[in-house]
Amino acid sequence: MCKNQSVINCDIVIGYIEEIIMDTTFVEILTSFMEKYWKHFDSDEENKLIYSDIFYSYQETIEKYIEKKLMEKIDNFSMKNFEEELIERRTELDGEIFEILATFSDFLEFKEMFLDYKRMKEGSSIDFSEDLLVKKCAPDTVQ
Repeated sequence: MCKNQSVINCDIVIGYIEEIIMDTTFVEILTSFMEKYWKHFDSDEENKLIYSDIFYSYQETIEKYIEKKLMEKIDNFSMKNFEEELIERRTELDGEIFEILATFSDFLEFKEMFLDYKRMKEGSSIDFSEDLLVKKCAPDTVQ
């Protein structure tokens, strides 16, 4: 159970978050935000001052949207308490949803998300699509 949220299980909260981030409204909000700011980021070790402003704006825009949606589904939901629980369980959590949640509190994760997006926009990310082969199996060969 999440601290201070004895009524709701963390796994249920994560399930709700998965629903929220797969919704087209969320995807549009996130994409719009990324489009607005991705050109500011570079992979230099030294961080620009504008990164902090973008990070706070991200928290206000994206995190608050998710929190608002969770509060509509869960009485007395606290994003702060939920984030504390995730930090405690960080080593046992994996997957895209946890990467997104980490971007709310971990600046380096946030910056890496933008750098990944920038590489994708500039075509410098690795594209494995040509290395995949999908082959239909005949019904009698499926094991």
